[in-house]
Amino acid sequence: MLTGAPGAAAETVRGLVVGIDDYVELRDLQGAVNDARDIAGALARVGVRDLVVLKNGAATRRRLAAEWEALVARSAEGDTLVLTYAGHGGQEPARVPGTERDGRDEVLLLGGFRANGPGTRERIFDNELNQWFVKAGRRGLKVVFVADSCHSGTLTRSVDSRAPAPVLRTAAYTITDDMLHLEGPATEAASIDEAELPHVSFLAAGQEHEQVPEIALPGAAGGSEPRGALSYVFARAIEGKADLDRDGVLRRGELWRFVRENVRMMSEARQTPNLLPTRRENEPVLPLAAGPPAGGGDTQAVHGEAPGPGVMAGWERQGGPVRMAVLNASPKTHLSFREALPDADVVLASQSPDLVWDARAREVVTGMGDVVAYDVGVAELPGVVEKWAAVRAIRMLSAAASLRLRVHPHDGAHREGTRIVVEVGGLRHPRLTLIGLAGTGNVHYLYPLAGDPDAVSVDGPFRLPLEVTPPFGADHIVAVSAGSTLASLNVALAELDGRRAAGTAVERLAEAAAGATDWWSGIQGLYTRP
Repeated sequence: MLTGAPGAAAETVRGLVVGIDDYVELRDLQGAVNDARDIAGALARVGVRDLVVLKNGAATRRRLAAEWEALVARSAEGDTLVLTYAGHGGQEPARVPGTERDGRDEVLLLGGFRANGPGTRERIFDNELNQWFVKAGRRGLKVVFVADSCHSGTLTRSVDSRAPAPVLRTAAYTITDDMLHLEGPATEAASIDEAELPHVSFLAAGQEHEQVPEIALPGAAGGSEPRGALSYVFARAIEGKADLDRDGVLRRGELWRFVRENVRMMSEARQTPNLLPTRRENEPVLPLAAGPPAGGGDTQAVHGEAPGPGVMAGWERQGGPVRMAVLNASPKTHLSFREALPDADVVLASQSPDLVWDARAREVVTGMGDVVAYDVGVAELPGVVEKWAAVRAIRMLSAAASLRLRVHPHDGAHREGTRIVVEVGGLRHPRLTLIGLAGTGNVHYLYPLAGDPDAVSVDGPFRLPLEVTPPFGADHIVAVSAGSTLASLNVALAELDGRRAAGTAVERLAEAAAGATDWWSGIQGLYTRP
């Protein structure tokens, strides 16, 4: 049994975890079962004993509904039920016109789903989930629902055709012979409403206009594996990484902040989670067996220990070696490519690489389909790989205490000459440093420059106007804020300005984080093109 923090009333957390990769009719997924395994392991590690895990064919409509009803029946007032789903989502015209604000029902698509005949029964409507949660609330239960799927919309940025086609957790289909019949309350409106469902904390993988891709994230064996960013980050949160005040209780505001910023970081801003309700931030969501280890800095990584110099000495191997593929290369060029990248894992383009180098076009594309560097020959490749490893390490460094970075006017690709604004929010301390890491690994020292104030206001976001100029590709903006002075770090980073030194920049950041008080940082990709 998992109980609350000392002095809190005892309560039990029970879990129903669902992950579906295998579909009889839809495109198979690759990371949903990984998500279920990880979340179930995280719940078990923090003391959840009443835990049901349904994978692939075991997650039928009848079994899922029966397991949920059984969890509710075993629970007492004050208990918390955690329901997580990783798999395909769908969207259909509302079964009852006028019951949905957008005119469409959201649907969870189970492994046995087919678009006609008996297989149409293997889906669950948001209306039904709504009724599940209403009944749980009447029994005095709290609910945490995590939906790592998507229903409609588009990707934030288009996918370059040289990258592997992304695996998306959405499906387009047309029901021709519907054998699923819903009656009564299950046909009513299903929106998660703060007034109707105050006991529900709802986490969705993206906004309605966003599609959710599976991405490569650190795996249990030290390498990477396909995952859903929301599930991955949620698992780290319930392990205690989001418990910022270390009181052994995960509060809604802590969970929301941790999930929102880390999902954006992990997905390169391709998805922004939808988190409801937006109020009552101090309300406990989950009790934890123990808070994160005591110590200053709030720099505990998403995966691993607090990133001090000892841990970060191997920063370039965080999440395993960078996986690199090459296209359109002669045998001689291919040999030079391998010789230039002794620390990279050279793979085929079909083997989910982190980066793809098009030797003929002299461009580098990420596995997610973004062009990150132009005019790249063999000599520039080590800098590109070093920069990508540095980005992964900075995500780890920033995970537990992440600043809120945004690029305005949007997260898409920005054209040459466009004026943009980098916004840094969530500031708790006035000292701020910003650098940029260009696609080929060059460091650009951005703030504070000579004449800039020593401290910024914490009453609102800090905004830095920039203009898109060559070289183009992916510039990653790194922001650091701390309660103590950052003067020494600023000097060290300013010395790197203009140099291909992304790895050295990571080392300087890790050294400063290890000795800082109340360290906060964040990273945001800024994609540009000619």
